[in-house]
Amino acid sequence: MKHLVVLLTTFLLTYHASAEVATIHAIKSNMPKATKASSASSIPILISGDKKFINQTNAALNLLKSKAPSDYAMVITYIGKIQQHNFSGMAAYETPPTYKVGTTANASVTWYASTIVHDAYHSKLYHDYLYTYKEAVPDEVWTGMDAEMKCLEAQIQTLIHMKAPKMEIDHAISLRGTNWWDLNEDGIYDAEDEKLRDW
Repeated sequence: MKHLVVLLTTFLLTYHASAEVATIHAIKSNMPKATKASSASSIPILISGDKKFINQTNAALNLLKSKAPSDYAMVITYIGKIQQHNFSGMAAYETPPTYKVGTTANASVTWYASTIVHDAYHSKLYHDYLYTYKEAVPDEVWTGMDAEMKCLEAQIQTLIHMKAPKMEIDHAISLRGTNWWDLNEDGIYDAEDEKLRDW
């Protein structure tokens, strides 16, 4: 009986690891190679924007790589492109999954890095569901209150790992249980909220 339990445990661990590796390969197979701008730092993510944006993004990714390597590994698995944009948000459904960044890129490098992790977690929720169920991903799986709280917790842990300024950690913690993204306060997150964003 003891041997059966050991064999079953080994099988389950191996199966879980294999499934996770398969998920990573499935996502990465749809991603193009890194651009010249981002390959200078050996970062396997496309970075699109002006010179200041590219430099700030590389600085944030390199900070994650050195101070929060497990978070960095998650980022390069679930984000294929970081693009300068009018406002910030994760387009997990695009090929490659794209983090579109507004003025958030002008924040401190620690805060910007933590938002990259936050949005990579949105993409993780999206792609883990897609890989597991092989069907269209319901919005509530990767957006909305429950998803935001999961992504926020990942962000808080990243800030702690990077030893970010206390005020940044405290600010992230203060967002727990709030729906900061519902800017028109109608109880849903949609294009109307995106139009009101200033980050």
